[in-house]
Amino acid sequence: MLTMIKRVAAVHDLAGLGRCSLTAIIPILSAMGVQCCPVPTAILSTQTGGYSDYSFFDMTEELKPYIEHWKSRNERFDSIYTGFLGSADQISMV
Repeated sequence: MLTMIKRVAAVHDLAGLGRCSLTAIIPILSAMGVQCCPVPTAILSTQTGGYSDYSFFDMTEELKPYIEHWKSRNERFDSIYTGFLGSADQISMV
């Protein structure tokens, strides 16, 4: 019997320090047997909670070509997981 691997587009930030963001969800989904396809919304030096300051690189301008590339390939996902969205523009894109 052929089993199709489930795929999830994970729209979330990537934080260098902390216990959240793509660094947390990728291994969780993988352990569940799901292919996690990351869509980074921002790159941060640390998670936003529990740290007094952090560096923030906004990926809003990259999201449209990133998503358009997947559309041009007719990529399909079984689910979309959203985490940190860094701007109102990102919310409307997702």
